[in-house]
Amino acid sequence: MNGWFLAAGALLAAAFFVHVFSGNRFYSAARPEDPAARPEAYEAWLMGRCGVQMISVDLFLAAGFLLLSGLGLLPRSFWLEVFLLSVFGGWGVFWLVSLACEKAGGRHYLRLCHWVLFFVLFGLVLGGVFG
Repeated sequence: MNGWFLAAGALLAAAFFVHVFSGNRFYSAARPEDPAARPEAYEAWLMGRCGVQMISVDLFLAAGFLLLSGLGLLPRSFWLEVFLLSVFGGWGVFWLVSLACEKAGGRHYLRLCHWVLFFVLFGLVLGGVFG
């Protein structure tokens, strides 16, 4: 058993449910009132909406792999571990870069603190790799 992977998997499973339900409600609030008035705005919103749901799949699959690996039901895979470290580290870095590029104020760094989750997951997986 690998407690680091189990903790990361449990955290990801929780994030999956929060993302599907709360994230869905949050994103719905940004839907343009009249999609016909500005079709390009509606298409941009719709692309983002679909992207949000695609991330739910990433969260679900990563949670499954980490939980199964943590329980010893999947054999350890160096390349899967490197992949997950790259995903979580990349998500954290790109989230912060995106906020910086949009000149988001400090309040947004705290309100949209997904980057913290990504770096915690990175640390947990790293702990599992070397623990």
